[in-house]
Amino acid sequence: MAIMTYTLAEFVEDLRTITAEEDDENMILLRVSPLAERLALSKEWLKPEHYECDEEQGFTAHLLHEEADHTLAVFAISWLPGRGAPPHNHGTWAVVSGVDGYEKMSFISV
Repeated sequence: MAIMTYTLAEFVEDLRTITAEEDDENMILLRVSPLAERLALSKEWLKPEHYECDEEQGFTAHLLHEEADHTLAVFAISWLPGRGAPPHNHGTWAVVSGVDGYEKMSFISV
């Protein structure tokens, strides 16, 4: 099955459309999740520097896009093998889509 090209600009425009049309976070997540997977599979936006990591932190957050009013941000996060972060809350909804490697995510109740 061929992967159709899906650009970061198209993803951002789709995110804008979805968040303008939906108020319910669950509906937003349902609509955004397949698009995040599509972007991850496309990889056209992915650059070598997105694999660079801060050795001390164990990861680096690469900002790919942020709206001027900070209502929307898209990041590529690169982690060093065996490194992680303790459970935390970003205070907003998020969609995570792996590009390369493996991730183990734990959910906690608060």
